[in-house]
Amino acid sequence: MGMEKTKDGGDTAIDEARPSAEHLSRYHRGYGMTTDQPQRFFLLWQEALAHALLLEQQPERSFPEHGSLTALQMAEGARVHARFYAFMLAEAPARTTEHFERKIMVYEAMAFDEDEILRTRTAVMVEAAMQQDARELGINLSKVPMSPGSPSRH
Repeated sequence: MGMEKTKDGGDTAIDEARPSAEHLSRYHRGYGMTTDQPQRFFLLWQEALAHALLLEQQPERSFPEHGSLTALQMAEGARVHARFYAFMLAEAPARTTEHFERKIMVYEAMAFDEDEILRTRTAVMVEAAMQQDARELGINLSKVPMSPGSPSRH
């Protein structure tokens, strides 16, 4: 896509490259979704994950009002939302121990779910954010080997 100079020597961007009303609406929503809302994103993550786990208990149930998706498909949709909220929680630097602890809880829940680890890299991204936060907060984190499903992870 080339650039065309206007006759007045002003803006050089062609109209097709400019953000449309739809783009601007999306950016407006994005601006309102600042990532520095750890409590909000943690609660949304918890809720979406809880819904996924509940839906997975009845995998064959059908939802005709939602495209006839099965509960298992709806559960995967809930997991997608949980991953999104986990990422949003992880993105902002933790400036408080509460925010940092929420990242740890999200990481642990995801890292000990073998299926989640096989399907997504969100836990790895949350861990990277958590490690950076630890460095900035002066906290020394160390991994202790645990097998998935271990009753005690702390």
